[in-house]
Amino acid sequence: MHKSGVPILFAALAALAFLLSYALLRAAAADSAGPSAEARAATLQDFYRGLTSLTFDFSQMTFSGGRERTGKGNAVFYKGPTAGTGQDRDQGKGISIMRWNYTEPDNQIIINDGETLSIYTAKDKQLIRTPAGELESDITFAFIAGTRALLDDFEAREANGDPLHPAAGGLRTLLLVPRQPHNQVKTIQVWFDDANIIRHFRIEDHFGTTTDLRFDNIEYNSLPPYDPKQVEMIISLQVPPDTEIITQ
Repeated sequence: MHKSGVPILFAALAALAFLLSYALLRAAAADSAGPSAEARAATLQDFYRGLTSLTFDFSQMTFSGGRERTGKGNAVFYKGPTAGTGQDRDQGKGISIMRWNYTEPDNQIIINDGETLSIYTAKDKQLIRTPAGELESDITFAFIAGTRALLDDFEAREANGDPLHPAAGGLRTLLLVPRQPHNQVKTIQVWFDDANIIRHFRIEDHFGTTTDLRFDNIEYNSLPPYDPKQVEMIISLQVPPDTEIITQ
């Protein structure tokens, strides 16, 4: 960890949120007599492979050692054009990019432009840059790149409800468990409403820390697809001249 105190968890959360929000946003309608958990998970991934953009507001709560930390902001995930033109672009081939704008408790921006993961913390006047290619061994980044299928790395199970989401709220739930030990993730639980839109997911690590992310004002395919100008707007990051830049 650098002097900024920005934990690597933020990068993991960004990637995991991308995975779940982008690849799993809409679930197939199901009940106890419907498709299995794994069939629903496969449907989730197949559906979201066709989307080109996702935007939402989020609130975050992390519980660890009896302490609670909160945050909120907005995010955008987008499929951008490749450096090439013609057939690749016509077939919808490109890169996946993401931007998280934390507004509370402090201003922080997390961007993955397909090549570099950048974390800017205004309070510390610090920008950390890490090559995204070095993170391909992490299953979450592999999902972003589209090199792995969800069920290759996660087992989908039925999950219990949660007091935070009473049955009257109409939310359903699904549990994802890594098939192989993962250093950041023990389980991921997803909640989605009757319209089959994810409203909340929870990440639990091996130390009992849980991070909850809730989504509001969700919009998908609302941005011009595969637009270089749109890509530039999302990944643009102007920082003050006195910002310390750390390259890993």
